[in-house]
Order: sequence, then C-alpha cells, then structure tokens
Amino acid sequence: SSGINAEYGGPVHKKDVMKASVMLQHDKEFACLLAFDVKVERDAQETADSLGVRIFTADIIYYLFDQFMGYKDELKQRRKEENRNSAGFPCRLRILLTCIFNTRDPIVIGVTVINGVLKPGTPICVPSKEFVFIGVVTSIEVNNKLIESATTGLDVCIKIENI
Repeated sequence: SSGINAEYGGPVHKKDVMKASVMLQHDKEFACLLAFDVKVERDAQETADSLGVRIFTADIIYYLFDQFMGYKDELKQRRKEENRNSAGFPCRLRILLTCIFNTRDPIVIGVTVINGVLKPGTPICVPSKEFVFIGVVTSIEVNNKLIESATTGLDVCIKIENI
C-alpha cells in the first residue's frame, strides 16, 4: 500500500486529522492533508497544529499541487542541509609545499585536488601515516573567494579544523 488515503467530499474534520496523524509514527513528512475546495473546521486546524499535521488548502487544484510540491522541495532541501556534513566525498590531495600558511589549528594550506571532489565537511587524513585523522575541511578558496567544492585538477586553499 502506498500509505495514501483519499476521501472525498465535505469539510476537513478533527477525525480526518487524527487519521493523518498516524503517519507521524512512520514518516512525519507525509502526515499531511490536501484539502481541495473544502472548508477546514477550526477544531481540525487546532488539532493539526498541536499534533504537527500539515493541512494544505486551495480552491484551485494547481495551487494545491504547487503548495505540496513546494513543501516536498523544502523537506528535500532541509534533509540535504542536515546531511551535508555526513556525506563523504572521497578525494586525494597533494599539498602545495610553497603554500603552507598555518600549521596549527586551524591548518591553512594550498592543495591540488588529484582525484575526486573536495567539499566543506570532508574529513582529512594521511594514508601514509596509518590514516591519522588531521581534521575537517571547513572552507575552500580560489583567488580569495569561497567556493562550495573543488574538483580534479584544481589548486585551492583550504582551512582544516580539528572538529
């Protein structure tokens, strides 16, 4: 079963919100009601607000669709932000020996990206020293401008902090 329950006709009542609230136990993102061209009773809205059930309302079906898709995009973006630092992007770097600016926390050095993608949040270790952990990349710059990621072949300046 898809977990989608469709009922037709009449205003949204408290019992409708209670049915939707079951999704809070499974996937709270989908504990929502889409109310097309119907009234939402006040007690239903109050119950929804207190339980965390979202009610989308519109008199035009396309607006209702747009609201729900916007909500899904917002959730996706939020999840992306929450997991931003947990996603590992493997890469191999070569230190530019003429570009070592700070050797203590925070370490600030110039590197060339040999393979992969370097992003803020990437943990840095030294494979030749039994993978000793150095820290986490907290920023990447090219020509004194912050960038979100560095790919193969790019020379960048990185800040590594022991987080």
